[in-house]
Amino acid sequence: MPKTLLRTALFLAVAALLAACAPPGVEVGPYTVSVIEKNVYHIQDCNQSNPAGETFDADGKLTHFNNCSDIYLLVGRDAALVIDLSNAVNWADDAAESLRAIVAERAAGKPVTVTFTHNHGDHTGMLPAMLEYPDAQFALPETDFRRLAERFPEARRRFFDEGEVFDLGGLKVEAVAVPGHTAGSMVFYLQGHNLLFTGDAVGSGHGVWIFNADGFNNYVSAVPHLIAWLEDPAHGVKLDALRIYGGHYWQKDWLNLPKGRELGMEYLRDMKQLLDEMESGTAATEPSNLGRQGLDTYFRHGEAIVAWSAEQAERFRSAYAEPFVWRDEDIVFRRIDEHTWAGNGHLVYNESVYVLEGEDRALVIDAGTRMPRLDKAVAALTDKPATLALTHAHGDHVGGVGCFPEVWLNPADTALFGAGRRGYQGELKFLQDGQVIDLGGRQVEVLFTPGHTAGSVTFFDKERHYGFSGDAFGSTNLLLFGTFRQLLESTERTMKYMEDQQIRKLYPGHYSGNNPETPARISGENTMARELLSGRRKGIVDENRTNGLNRYVRDYGTYIRYNDPEAFN
Repeated sequence: MPKTLLRTALFLAVAALLAACAPPGVEVGPYTVSVIEKNVYHIQDCNQSNPAGETFDADGKLTHFNNCSDIYLLVGRDAALVIDLSNAVNWADDAAESLRAIVAERAAGKPVTVTFTHNHGDHTGMLPAMLEYPDAQFALPETDFRRLAERFPEARRRFFDEGEVFDLGGLKVEAVAVPGHTAGSMVFYLQGHNLLFTGDAVGSGHGVWIFNADGFNNYVSAVPHLIAWLEDPAHGVKLDALRIYGGHYWQKDWLNLPKGRELGMEYLRDMKQLLDEMESGTAATEPSNLGRQGLDTYFRHGEAIVAWSAEQAERFRSAYAEPFVWRDEDIVFRRIDEHTWAGNGHLVYNESVYVLEGEDRALVIDAGTRMPRLDKAVAALTDKPATLALTHAHGDHVGGVGCFPEVWLNPADTALFGAGRRGYQGELKFLQDGQVIDLGGRQVEVLFTPGHTAGSVTFFDKERHYGFSGDAFGSTNLLLFGTFRQLLESTERTMKYMEDQQIRKLYPGHYSGNNPETPARISGENTMARELLSGRRKGIVDENRTNGLNRYVRDYGTYIRYNDPEAFN
């Protein structure tokens, strides 16, 4: 008999022996196995001798604790999928063989793939056991596991991102990215069964642990993204029937759920509302008493809980002077004033969108990287008909153009727009230098400011003493794809305009709360351009060729990155 078949037969024999010594389908060694539905199994690292969760005595003293983690096994007609590998079970000598036997008995000779919701030890703990499982393959979420590739045999590993579909034969499982708890957290939806396996991405009852501002910044977009994914009719989810199985099932004891009821859409909507309240500073809080640095506070709304640092949360919330007002999966809006909003995406360093409302209509400036519902986001802010105009035509500023029947841009960026417009079918209209856009009781003037691109423009609201410059002056990091002579002329015109019209600041193309363009910084770029053109200043070689540009200078609070010699033409 071939070695692989012999080892599989031994596993099946062990499985039968263990099953004979425990209640059928209940305990197998240190594990408890239950059936969620036909061919979908729930495996917990607990048994009667070491039950899941916490036990307290009459005085409230903790007498027992097992932070039991969950494994899910899905068996199709042709293959089986294991999701997560629990804690490292070191309290039972037969843990490894028991787990392999559980999988082998139910997979019944079908090929097995192991995947993970995220890379934390309480979800990868039994990896050594499954590395010994005959011919098991490992499908790894790229972001969390790329740097850990050496832990998996090269011939048996592969990486994937959101959208991966595991076709098991009769069962299909799709991966959806929900970063926050970790940078690469992934959840898995069983198509047609309304089952979602989430690890720690949305918590299991005791809250989602967020470890830093980057994690929270990911999470406030990830939860709306997951909700939008589930609500998309193309995925066929029956929302009122959705059942969520998290990474620590025992933690449901904190939730006010009817017996036998799982987490569902209401819980996810509670989580989104909680994140909105955290951003606006209105979330209910209480000490977590977790005793872990950076996790001192529980933020609560309904059944949803986020554990994070109160200090970090306040620092995150106050990073922008403008108050938070609205968010979906692609964009967050903050209010500049009563009729003006700044929006930020999250795919290319806070790529910015601005909405200006007049008495008759609204102007949308730029369209982000991926914003297929930008029109609906704008409609949440204003009921005025909206026109889209672009500061320039790079891909991180045109992602929502398909939402609008017409797009305005400077004609010098026509070719650039055509290269990235992705089949835009609307009407293309051209902005001219000095053009005034009348919104009804509010006028916006256009100034030609090339350098970053050939057709870059800046929009000015003289009455409110601010403007919107896209990437013309760089958001502290100017990528000069044109020439220094263009930059010199653009900075001089802009400086004069700002002085004449008392413009105090320009909101840039990648606004992060504290980086508006000021007359002083634009003057600094003008000075650097003059010095480079005269030879009084030399650029530094950029070994990384950031965005394909080979040199940079840094001064006056900003970088200018450029190509030598092309930038001197």
